[in-house]
Amino acid sequence: MKKLLTLLPLSIVLAACATNPSATTAAQQTTKAYDRMAPEHFVCEDNGSVLAKYSIDGEEAMLNVSLPKANWNNQTLTMQIAPSGSGARYVNNANQNVTYDWHTKADMGIMTLTWANGNEYSVNCQSR
Repeated sequence: MKKLLTLLPLSIVLAACATNPSATTAAQQTTKAYDRMAPEHFVCEDNGSVLAKYSIDGEEAMLNVSLPKANWNNQTLTMQIAPSGSGARYVNNANQNVTYDWHTKADMGIMTLTWANGNEYSVNCQSR
């Protein structure tokens, strides 16, 4: 019985550790995927800006976003590729209160924030 009580906490710790490597691996892959990529700078309406870096495989985008009207200054977002009728579209819906959408085509981009209550804020951006 003593051995069982000693092994129980160890098995719980091992089980908890077993769920973390995928998150660590994803973070490591994300870091490596962006190392050689040059960021693309977009100037947006309402004095906003987006600095976009895309993963080598095109599956992710890492954005540094400043949108004064949304009270954002240098906010970092990691976004996943999403279906698009034309151009490239990246979405981050990890927060249940707001969804972030970055849609680009040629040298144009649109950053959209959609809150759970239905409110939406969108700005057009131009690559520089």
